[in-house]
Formats: sequence, C-alpha cells, structure tokens
Amino acid sequence: MSFMDAARLDYTQNIANELRSGESVPDARFDRVYPVYVQKSSDLHWTPVAVAKRAAQMLVTSPRSRILDIGSGAGKFCIVAALTTQGEFVGIEQRPYLVEAAKAAVARWEVQRVLFVMSNMAKIDWRQFSGFYLFNPFYEHVSEPTRIDNLIQYSKFQYERYLDIVKNRLRLAARGTRVVTYYGFGGEMPIGYKLELHEPQESDALELWVKE
Repeated sequence: MSFMDAARLDYTQNIANELRSGESVPDARFDRVYPVYVQKSSDLHWTPVAVAKRAAQMLVTSPRSRILDIGSGAGKFCIVAALTTQGEFVGIEQRPYLVEAAKAAVARWEVQRVLFVMSNMAKIDWRQFSGFYLFNPFYEHVSEPTRIDNLIQYSKFQYERYLDIVKNRLRLAARGTRVVTYYGFGGEMPIGYKLELHEPQESDALELWVKE
C-alpha cells in the first residue's frame, strides 16, 4: 500500500468512526470517499449527511428493521444510516457505475448491514422490508436539468409508471410499515398512511409516514 493509499484509508476510517460515535461530519469531507465524477452529483442528488442520519432514526425502530432506499445512487444514505443506527439497509440503483462506487465506499469504510443491488425497484419484493426511503427518485424523468446522465431513458410515461408502482407496493405493505421522504416522491401517499412527523431539513423537509 502506497503512502497516499494509506493516508486516504486513514482519512475515510476516521470519518466512519466519527459517525459511529455520533459526531457531525460535513458533506464535503464525507463525499471525498467517492471518485470526483460521483462527487459532482452530490449537492443535487445525494442525501446530506445530517438528513440521512435523521431519516434513518425515523425509519429504524429495532435491530430487525430492514430499510429499502429506492434509487440509492452512490449509497450515501445507506452508508450513513448503517453507521448511525442498528438497522439493515438495502439500496436499489439502476446505474452500474453508481452501484460500484457505493460498494467501493462500503468496502473502504468496512460498513456492516449494507447491501447494494443493481436493478429496478419494480423487480424486487418489497414485502421483505419494514421501511422505505425516497429522495424524490424519479424527478429527473420530468426535469431535464436534474438528470445525472444519459444512461437511462427518460419520459413522463415512465415517471407516472414509477409513481404508480410505488403507490401500489405501499398499499400492499404490512401495518406498521414506515416511509420517509425527502423532497417527497412525486405522488401522494396511499390511503392508510398517517403523517407522523414533518421536520424541516436543509432545503426541504423529511416526512415520516406510518401505515395504520
């Protein structure tokens, strides 16, 4: 291992330890664990550290909590959440290079209870999860300036289809299922979900919904 590699490992490990101990970590420091091309999307697309910590606290009620991050990107929410709570986190993401960046960050941080899957959220079984995190994951389909890249096909039809899938899956979820949104998810929560918390965070708000 070169001196630079050793210094980088020490740098990232210090941040992981700080998060585990409850300390605050600025986003600029955290994001340096990613390649530069991933860092460039952080301000617009990756959940801020402080927001991720609070969202995880809302979702995790016990060590058995299993949370799905829909459109997990570079994995920032899942990594912060796993370092600051006792829950288990799965991120689902369609872009291969972002999944690779997330897995590399997990390996570098030696984070436990995190899994990243390259797939479409419509192709997995949502019944295995007790909670869901959505950071307005489909908005780039209807907002060209917010698009991360040109690797997927964007359309209003696909946007509406994804919203329908989310609402249908949430309707079928068990009682007690918890959903946290940041900037919403583009649609209205299905009947049966109660808004338990609305907290201003950074430039928007976190909302916690619980199925009754």
